[in-house]
Amino acid sequence: MASHEPGGQLSRAWRHLDRPVRILVYLLIALSVVMLYHQSEYLVVKVFNVFLLFVFAAIIALLLTPVIDRMEALPIFKGHRVVAVILLYVVIIGLVAGVIALVTPALIGQAKQLPALETRAIALVRDLQDAIDNAGIPLKLSLPSASGGISTAVLGSVLGILTGTLGTLINILLVIVISIYLLVEGRQLIASMRKVFPGREEVYDFTLVAVGTTVGQYARGQLIMSFVMGAYTGLAMTLIGVPYAVVLGILTFFLEFLPLIGAPVGMGVAVLIALAFKGPLVGLLALIIALGGHAIEAYILGPRVTGSATRIHPLVAMAALLIGAELAGILGALFGVPIAALANVFLGALYRARRGEGTPLSASPSGEVHAEALPRLSEEISEVAEEGPIVDKPVPHTAGER
Repeated sequence: MASHEPGGQLSRAWRHLDRPVRILVYLLIALSVVMLYHQSEYLVVKVFNVFLLFVFAAIIALLLTPVIDRMEALPIFKGHRVVAVILLYVVIIGLVAGVIALVTPALIGQAKQLPALETRAIALVRDLQDAIDNAGIPLKLSLPSASGGISTAVLGSVLGILTGTLGTLINILLVIVISIYLLVEGRQLIASMRKVFPGREEVYDFTLVAVGTTVGQYARGQLIMSFVMGAYTGLAMTLIGVPYAVVLGILTFFLEFLPLIGAPVGMGVAVLIALAFKGPLVGLLALIIALGGHAIEAYILGPRVTGSATRIHPLVAMAALLIGAELAGILGALFGVPIAALANVFLGALYRARRGEGTPLSASPSGEVHAEALPRLSEEISEVAEEGPIVDKPVPHTAGER
């Protein structure tokens, strides 16, 4: 017995170091993963770019699936889903080409005004500098020189855009091809992947329903709002005579995909251009139009189009937008709000499951899935708060009980 005491004492002495050593090993593993990521960052970026192509293709497929389903219900397309998909894409590409053909002459005509825009902008900056000097403020504004003016900067931007046009066209073509495959065989692919999760079919189904319903309705709403606000800005600014109205409408269309701040930024640019080049009266009219557009978006289109899809507080949406922009730039800003909406749904389902309640995917007898039927954490907490604490009522005793 005595011969084993030193070994036993040694093991007891090292036993208290077991947990710190284990934590140190985990930290070393995490550090190794980080180092491997930095070493393979190029590969990760390339893989992520390919993943983004599939994400955008999946979003397009989500948007077009209801249209294809209705087309396939027609006798002419019965059992010919591929023909319906190809015909729909031909129509969409034709419409886009028609819009480009209509807008291009106006863009070329307005591009010819760039020298006048440069002269007016330089004069405006000089007037502003004179006002600052007269006020005694020690601030010097940099004026563009003749060799490096606005036209040169715009030309450099155009050349940069043209340089990346080929890669962009290839990516667009890949997205279209992938989305066609998803539209034709997406349901079969989903059914096949369901077999990969034996025993987890309900979680798989709920995840697909939550992602498909939330992202699809959100993307559909944002696309509708982009079309409406872009057309509203372009037409309204054209009617009051603001320069570059077509460009402003296109800018508003793309900025609208940035929730909460996109459309106000585009309309703010329109107000500044109107004020700078048409005077205070047109600037005031542009401001009224901008406020009217914001009211339409915030109080009419927003609640009806995207309200049921996200159903998160505006401050939460703003925080998600800012965090996404800080972490991943434009892509983070694009996906910040829908990711927050999905987190709200999944946390709501988890909260409901922890309370011992089910998570129904639909509120309709037909089995059709609605966005309103999905659980959301904010609504679950509100319902529990309204119900109040459950208090056990005293059980009355009978006369024979003591």
